[in-house]
Amino acid sequence: MRYLAILGSHEREGITAGYLAAVLQALPEDATVETVFLRDYDIYPDTKEQSCPALDELEAKMAASDFWILCAPTYWGGLSGVMKQFFDCMRFRLVRMNSVGDTLPGKYQNKHYLSMTTCFISSTDNFFTGITDQTFVTFDRVMTGAGLIKVGEFVGTGTWGTKAPRPEKLRECTRWGHKIADRPRKDDNTLKRYILLFIMIAAMALVTMGLQAWWLGVFAPGKFWITYLSFVVIFYVLLAALLHFFTFVRHRRR
Repeated sequence: MRYLAILGSHEREGITAGYLAAVLQALPEDATVETVFLRDYDIYPDTKEQSCPALDELEAKMAASDFWILCAPTYWGGLSGVMKQFFDCMRFRLVRMNSVGDTLPGKYQNKHYLSMTTCFISSTDNFFTGITDQTFVTFDRVMTGAGLIKVGEFVGTGTWGTKAPRPEKLRECTRWGHKIADRPRKDDNTLKRYILLFIMIAAMALVTMGLQAWWLGVFAPGKFWITYLSFVVIFYVLLAALLHFFTFVRHRRR
């Protein structure tokens, strides 16, 4: 397995790089691992007359790798400029465009990636404010457009006023290193999703009927419409709360 770590920070050996190193150290000894520090490259957009030599070199490394580890700090609530510039300049190499300008997956389709970031604020603050959300949204938008498959994400919080990575976060990085090394080859979780969806719907229907019987006592003859309306309202509120939790609240990074 060939791993390519792309570091888009301003410091080669800063806290962000320390977390990345912890992931790489946990990979198997027989793995082929290469780290790219983007500031070492003179990256600029291709032109019709000439392609960017740095992009040519990076593109070759990306094509030769099976797994990408994308690592960059969060600044001003978004992805660092170093990594963002790289994504912008690599756009037409990551995807292909059709006649109406739609982006379609290119030659990197079905590769895998892990995204990593760091931020100044604490885990609790990040959970409630979601300061790193936009960073991961950018990672995912670019990688999804290129057809890559996401394995996971890591955020190192509380970097303000510190000079070294946090021990508990380093252990989390080690776990990620083991996880991406032992990940299953099969990525189709369709059956699992259907089973989970069935369980969630069955559980919510049970809760809904229980609340109807407890609060309203509606399971009596001649009360069909109140049964129906109360079921719809309660089921809708529960489903909306569940979707909101898993889509927004649970997705907040600590």
